Amino acid sequence: AVHQDMLAKLKDEVEGGAQKVITDYIAAHKDDISAINVLQMSRGLLSEQEMVDMIALCCAEVQNNSVVVELKKQADLVLQAPQEGDMFKDFEVEYEGKTYRLSDYVGKGQYVLVDFWASWCGPCRGEIPNLKAAHEKYQEKGLVVLGVAAWDKPEDTKKAIEEDGITYPQILNSQEAGTDVYAIKGIPHIILFAPDGTVVKRGLRGAAIEEELSKIY
Repeated sequence: AVHQDMLAKLKDEVEGGAQKVITDYIAAHKDDISAINVLQMSRGLLSEQEMVDMIALCCAEVQNNSVVVELKKQADLVLQAPQEGDMFKDFEVEYEGKTYRLSDYVGKGQYVLVDFWASWCGPCRGEIPNLKAAHEKYQEKGLVVLGVAAWDKPEDTKKAIEEDGITYPQILNSQEAGTDVYAIKGIPHIILFAPDGTVVKRGLRGAAIEEELSKIY
Protein backbone atom coordinates (compact mmCIF):
# COMPACT_ATOMS: atom_id res chain seq x y z
CA ALA A 1 0.00 0.00 0.00
CA VAL A 2 1.09 3.56 -0.61
CA HIS A 3 1.74 5.29 2.69
CA GLN A 4 0.11 8.63 1.92
CA ASP A 5 0.75 10.18 5.30
CA MET A 6 4.41 9.18 5.27
CA LEU A 7 4.81 10.44 1.71
CA ALA A 8 3.30 13.79 2.64
CA LYS A 9 5.71 14.13 5.56
CA LEU A 10 8.59 13.01 3.38
CA LYS A 11 7.72 15.60 0.73
CA ASP A 12 7.86 18.36 3.33
CA GLU A 13 11.20 17.12 4.64
CA VAL A 14 12.68 16.72 1.16
CA GLU A 15 11.62 20.21 0.15
CA GLY A 16 13.32 21.42 3.30
CA GLY A 17 16.57 19.89 2.12
CA ALA A 18 16.70 16.76 4.30
CA GLN A 19 18.28 14.35 1.77
CA LYS A 20 19.01 11.63 4.30
CA VAL A 21 15.31 10.92 4.71
CA ILE A 22 15.18 9.85 1.05
CA THR A 23 17.80 7.14 1.36
CA ASP A 24 16.37 5.98 4.68
CA TYR A 25 12.88 5.72 3.20
CA ILE A 26 14.02 3.80 0.12
CA ALA A 27 16.05 1.39 2.24
CA ALA A 28 12.99 0.68 4.39
CA HIS A 29 10.45 0.53 1.53
CA LYS A 30 12.44 -0.91 -1.38
CA ASP A 31 9.69 -3.50 -2.01
CA ASP A 32 6.90 -0.92 -1.84
CA ILE A 33 5.56 0.93 -4.89
CA SER A 34 5.56 4.12 -2.77
CA ALA A 35 9.29 4.14 -3.58
CA ILE A 36 8.32 5.29 -7.08
CA ASN A 37 6.86 8.53 -5.72
CA VAL A 38 9.88 9.11 -3.48
CA LEU A 39 12.38 8.53 -6.29
CA GLN A 40 10.46 10.93 -8.51
CA MET A 41 10.50 13.59 -5.78
CA SER A 42 14.22 13.01 -5.30
CA ARG A 43 15.27 14.10 -8.78
CA GLY A 44 17.78 16.92 -8.38
CA LEU A 45 18.21 16.21 -4.67
CA LEU A 46 20.24 13.02 -4.99
CA SER A 47 23.38 12.79 -7.06
CA GLU A 48 23.13 10.67 -10.19
CA GLN A 49 25.14 7.88 -8.54
CA GLU A 50 22.91 8.01 -5.45
CA MET A 51 19.84 7.79 -7.68
CA VAL A 52 21.20 4.72 -9.50
CA ASP A 53 22.14 3.11 -6.18
CA MET A 54 18.69 3.74 -4.71
CA ILE A 55 16.95 2.33 -7.77
CA ALA A 56 19.15 -0.77 -7.61
CA LEU A 57 17.87 -1.45 -4.09
CA CYS A 58 14.25 -1.52 -5.19
CA CYS A 59 12.16 -4.48 -6.24
CA ALA A 60 11.60 -5.35 -9.90
CA GLU A 61 8.14 -3.77 -9.92
CA VAL A 62 9.61 -0.42 -8.92
CA GLN A 63 12.64 -0.68 -11.21
CA ASN A 64 10.48 -1.51 -14.22
CA ASN A 65 8.06 1.37 -13.67
CA SER A 66 8.24 3.81 -16.60
CA VAL A 67 8.99 6.78 -14.33
CA VAL A 68 11.87 4.95 -12.63
CA VAL A 69 13.22 3.66 -15.95
CA GLU A 70 13.42 7.25 -17.20
CA LEU A 71 15.06 8.44 -13.96
CA LYS A 72 17.74 5.77 -14.32
CA LYS A 73 18.23 6.57 -18.00
CA GLN A 74 18.85 10.25 -17.23
CA ALA A 75 21.17 9.42 -14.34
CA ASP A 76 23.15 7.00 -16.49
CA LEU A 77 23.57 9.63 -19.21
CA VAL A 78 25.17 12.00 -16.71
CA LEU A 79 27.40 9.31 -15.21
CA GLN A 80 28.60 8.19 -18.63
CA ALA A 81 29.22 11.71 -19.94
CA PRO A 82 32.85 12.88 -20.16
CA GLN A 83 33.83 15.07 -17.23
CA GLU A 84 36.94 17.20 -16.71
CA GLY A 85 40.00 15.02 -17.21
CA ASP A 86 38.13 12.43 -19.29
CA MET A 87 38.73 11.73 -22.98
CA PHE A 88 36.11 13.20 -25.29
CA LYS A 89 33.30 11.10 -26.71
CA ASP A 90 32.46 11.51 -30.35
CA PHE A 91 29.06 12.07 -31.92
CA GLU A 92 27.94 12.50 -35.49
CA VAL A 93 25.29 14.54 -37.25
CA GLU A 94 23.73 13.99 -40.65
CA TYR A 95 22.88 17.20 -42.46
CA GLU A 96 22.19 17.83 -46.15
CA GLY A 97 23.65 14.49 -47.17
CA LYS A 98 26.90 14.89 -45.24
CA THR A 99 28.15 13.49 -41.93
CA TYR A 100 29.73 15.83 -39.40
CA ARG A 101 31.57 14.59 -36.30
CA LEU A 102 33.00 16.23 -33.21
CA SER A 103 36.19 14.31 -33.99
CA ASP A 104 36.57 16.38 -37.15
CA TYR A 105 37.82 19.07 -34.76
CA VAL A 106 38.59 17.59 -31.34
CA GLY A 107 41.66 15.44 -30.70
CA LYS A 108 43.56 16.86 -33.67
CA GLY A 109 46.39 18.49 -31.72
CA GLN A 110 44.76 21.85 -30.94
CA TYR A 111 42.73 23.29 -28.09
CA VAL A 112 39.06 23.39 -29.11
CA LEU A 113 36.40 25.54 -27.48
CA VAL A 114 33.01 24.02 -28.21
CA ASP A 115 29.79 25.98 -27.70
CA PHE A 116 26.50 24.06 -27.53
CA TRP A 117 23.90 26.70 -28.36
CA ALA A 118 20.65 27.57 -30.16
CA SER A 119 19.38 30.64 -32.00
CA TRP A 120 16.31 31.00 -29.73
CA CYS A 121 18.39 30.95 -26.54
CA GLY A 122 19.03 34.47 -25.22
CA PRO A 123 21.94 33.52 -22.93
CA CYS A 124 23.49 31.60 -25.84
CA ARG A 125 23.39 34.65 -28.04
CA GLY A 126 24.83 36.63 -25.14
CA GLU A 127 27.94 34.44 -25.13
CA ILE A 128 28.63 34.93 -28.85
CA PRO A 129 30.73 38.10 -28.36
CA ASN A 130 32.95 36.23 -25.87
CA LEU A 131 33.43 33.37 -28.30
CA LYS A 132 34.14 35.71 -31.19
CA ALA A 133 36.71 37.52 -29.07
CA ALA A 134 38.42 34.23 -28.19
CA HIS A 135 38.41 33.19 -31.85
CA GLU A 136 39.91 36.47 -33.01
CA LYS A 137 42.51 36.64 -30.23
CA TYR A 138 43.77 33.07 -30.21
CA GLN A 139 43.10 31.48 -33.60
CA GLU A 140 46.60 32.31 -34.84
CA LYS A 141 47.98 30.57 -31.74
CA GLY A 142 46.06 27.42 -32.58
CA LEU A 143 42.70 27.72 -30.83
CA VAL A 144 39.69 26.31 -32.65
CA VAL A 145 36.26 27.66 -31.70
CA LEU A 146 33.36 25.44 -32.75
CA GLY A 147 29.63 25.98 -32.50
CA VAL A 148 27.29 23.01 -32.11
CA ALA A 149 23.72 24.06 -32.84
CA ALA A 150 21.45 22.01 -30.57
CA TRP A 151 17.66 21.79 -30.35
CA ASP A 152 17.28 24.25 -33.23
CA LYS A 153 16.05 24.49 -36.80
CA PRO A 154 19.01 24.81 -39.20
CA GLU A 155 17.42 27.74 -41.01
CA ASP A 156 17.10 29.61 -37.70
CA THR A 157 20.70 28.76 -36.78
CA LYS A 158 21.93 30.09 -40.13
CA LYS A 159 20.00 33.31 -39.64
CA ALA A 160 21.54 33.81 -36.18
CA ILE A 161 25.02 33.11 -37.54
CA GLU A 162 24.55 35.86 -40.10
CA GLU A 163 22.99 38.30 -37.63
CA ASP A 164 25.77 37.82 -35.07
CA GLY A 165 28.61 37.80 -37.60
CA ILE A 166 29.93 34.38 -36.57
CA THR A 167 32.88 33.20 -38.66
CA TYR A 168 34.08 30.16 -36.70
CA PRO A 169 32.84 26.73 -37.86
CA GLN A 170 29.52 25.18 -36.90
CA ILE A 171 27.93 21.74 -36.71
CA LEU A 172 24.33 22.40 -37.68
CA ASN A 173 21.23 20.39 -36.83
CA SER A 174 22.84 18.38 -34.01
CA GLN A 175 19.54 18.38 -32.07
CA GLU A 176 20.13 15.93 -29.15
CA ALA A 177 23.13 14.11 -30.64
CA GLY A 178 25.75 16.09 -28.76
CA THR A 179 23.77 17.14 -25.72
CA ASP A 180 22.87 13.53 -24.94
CA VAL A 181 26.50 12.39 -25.13
CA TYR A 182 27.63 15.20 -22.83
CA ALA A 183 24.52 15.08 -20.60
CA ILE A 184 23.79 18.74 -21.25
CA LYS A 185 20.47 19.80 -19.78
CA GLY A 186 20.74 23.53 -20.41
CA ILE A 187 22.45 25.76 -22.91
CA PRO A 188 24.74 27.50 -23.53
CA HIS A 189 27.20 24.88 -22.40
CA ILE A 190 30.79 25.60 -23.37
CA ILE A 191 33.50 22.94 -23.13
CA LEU A 192 37.25 23.36 -23.62
CA PHE A 193 39.09 20.32 -24.98
CA ALA A 194 42.86 19.79 -24.83
CA PRO A 195 44.91 18.97 -27.94
CA ASP A 196 44.72 15.24 -27.17
CA GLY A 197 40.93 15.39 -26.78
CA THR A 198 40.62 15.35 -23.00
CA VAL A 199 38.11 17.66 -21.35
CA VAL A 200 39.83 20.64 -19.71
CA LYS A 201 36.78 22.57 -18.49
CA ARG A 202 33.03 22.29 -18.72
CA GLY A 203 30.44 25.01 -18.24
CA LEU A 204 32.62 27.99 -19.16
CA ARG A 205 30.75 31.29 -19.33
CA GLY A 206 31.57 34.98 -19.64
CA ALA A 207 34.90 36.15 -18.27
CA ALA A 208 35.81 32.58 -17.30
CA ILE A 209 36.44 31.82 -20.99
CA GLU A 210 39.24 34.37 -21.26
CA GLU A 211 40.58 33.46 -17.85
CA GLU A 212 40.98 29.83 -18.88
CA LEU A 213 42.44 30.60 -22.29
CA SER A 214 44.92 33.10 -20.85
CA LYS A 215 46.39 30.27 -18.74
CA ILE A 216 47.14 28.40 -21.96
CA TYR A 217 48.16 31.18 -24.31
